[in-house]
Amino acid sequence: MNWMKRQGLKRRGKKGLMSRRKLLILSYAFAPSIGGIETVSLILARTFAQRGYEVTVATEIASDGKDPEEGFRVVRRPGAGSLIAEIRKADFVLQSNISLRLAWPLWLLFPRKPFVLVFHGPIARPNGRIAWQDRLKRALLRRPYYLSVSRYLADTIQVGSRVIRNPYDRATFRPLPNVQRDGDLLFVGRLVTAKGVDTLLRAYEIVHKLRPQTTLAIIGSGPEEGALRELAKSLGIEESARFLGARQGDDLSLQMNKHKILVVPSRSVPPEALPVVPVEGIACGCVPVASRMGGLPESVGETGVLFEEGNFEELANTLLDLLNSPGRLEVFRAKAAHHLLQFQTDTVADVYEEHFAACTR
Repeated sequence: MNWMKRQGLKRRGKKGLMSRRKLLILSYAFAPSIGGIETVSLILARTFAQRGYEVTVATEIASDGKDPEEGFRVVRRPGAGSLIAEIRKADFVLQSNISLRLAWPLWLLFPRKPFVLVFHGPIARPNGRIAWQDRLKRALLRRPYYLSVSRYLADTIQVGSRVIRNPYDRATFRPLPNVQRDGDLLFVGRLVTAKGVDTLLRAYEIVHKLRPQTTLAIIGSGPEEGALRELAKSLGIEESARFLGARQGDDLSLQMNKHKILVVPSRSVPPEALPVVPVEGIACGCVPVASRMGGLPESVGETGVLFEEGNFEELANTLLDLLNSPGRLEVFRAKAAHHLLQFQTDTVADVYEEHFAACTR
């Protein structure tokens, strides 16, 4: 609630003025694909459906044939006619990141349709280069009502967007009282260069030499897995650095409850605007140790420690300090409940509803 006050917004009840209206969510990435935008869009679709909205999700992701029954519709890979029809029916449109393929009718055919655009990342290529597609997107930014998922991102895009947090799945990511927290270090994410797992492995080599009992679990899959396994072997830590593969849902929550520290060693190319994984880890009782870049400081808040991006020696010293000081870990965990308030689904949905009301005035 304090965070909402800072944004100049008021709490709205679940059966307020915006109930039972038609909401179209444009999300180029969606389940069954796995990622941050997919998770956020799914949570928002479920939440607003539960609040009485008639929700439709339009996405570029095909079905895997196992779509569960949900309280909302999903239109996959819509053609031009289908997309236009969905936008025409909607009372307002919410888009996760600007996608020209999904949102072009809003500019060409429905200039007065209430439209909220949520930035989840900078308008640029992953390496920071501004391509022609990005210039076109920037030229179109006069049209919608803007929100950014972090203050870092709002300052980067510089279009006067307001800040809204990403929600996390509170029902899944929570403390499990009967689970023993006997694991030490945990990484969760795609095994790609941007996630900085090589930095973690080099730091872990130092930690393991000085504290041989320390464990490391790496959860995720990706194109760099082979190279990372080879790096672990060359560092002599292949037996103690365990690669557990991809996990999600309750299985991921269980692993987070088993470990003390969640390490997020991401690089700033591309920058992470507001990753949800640290928030999920905090909710499960992990203490995050993350790179000082992008929106990670906002994800972590006062519940963990930041280190210089790519500096594996600083990371190693930070991890050793925390592992050898259980009391410090408890101090960080005590700050979790307050930090998580701004990411709780109902809090975030209330803020969204205030913005929906503002963009329709």
